[in-house]
Amino acid sequence: MTAQPSHHTVRASLPPVADSSRAARHLVVDACTRWNVPAVADTACVIASELVTNAVRHAGTPMDMTLAIADGKLLLAVRDGSPRPAVPTHPDPHTPGGRGLLLVGEMSQAWGSLALPDGGKVVWAALRTDAE
Repeated sequence: MTAQPSHHTVRASLPPVADSSRAARHLVVDACTRWNVPAVADTACVIASELVTNAVRHAGTPMDMTLAIADGKLLLAVRDGSPRPAVPTHPDPHTPGGRGLLLVGEMSQAWGSLALPDGGKVVWAALRTDAE
């Protein structure tokens, strides 16, 4: 993992391996601590883990994770090299797995997937960091 922190943004390059989810969670905890928003750290860790796991399983390419904080929101984004859009599935209730993006949608205020001109995509989610 290669991290490039700035005051309000953290970026890390992650390999397409299962352990990258753990690295992403550590990055989230460190950023939330530094930015003094520990109340969203647990939720942000779950979201980051799901976004990275999806990239590992479905893209299988190196990825870049970005965390940014501004205007009362924490943005998590994972960029991978696959052109396949990130679409939530509705698996059979008795089938394990396949619920990651549904979980991201339930836990975040907003999320989406953007196709990139180079053939990759960015999957992102936003969380409020201030009290409503």
